[in-house]
Amino acid sequence: MEYSVSSTDVIDSVVPDEFGGMWFFRDALGCENLGMTLLELEPGGEGKPHDHAGENHEEVYLVVDGELTVELGEAEGEFESEETLAAGEAIRVAADTWRRLENAGDDPVRVAIAGAP
Repeated sequence: MEYSVSSTDVIDSVVPDEFGGMWFFRDALGCENLGMTLLELEPGGEGKPHDHAGENHEEVYLVVDGELTVELGEAEGEFESEETLAAGEAIRVAADTWRRLENAGDDPVRVAIAGAP
């Protein structure tokens, strides 16, 4: 039997505290094929626009607490669609789709992110 356990207490966030936090669990858990991330955004916080076309890596964003706005598009900086997700809702985004995450609400948002080829 094989398994791994980790927590935000032992992983350094890649986002400054005043914006929330972002913890990458992949290495800490020894994942071979799946990326797992926990993202927290304070009100007004936003992520950088990005895609994962180079890694052929789709992502699923599951809102655990709060409300998340996801802007979506086919080219960098050109967002044609927007989805707002509440707690318990999820969205799958294809590798070649550009996305930007934002907390446009008044409360912090917490999102579990899974990604894999």
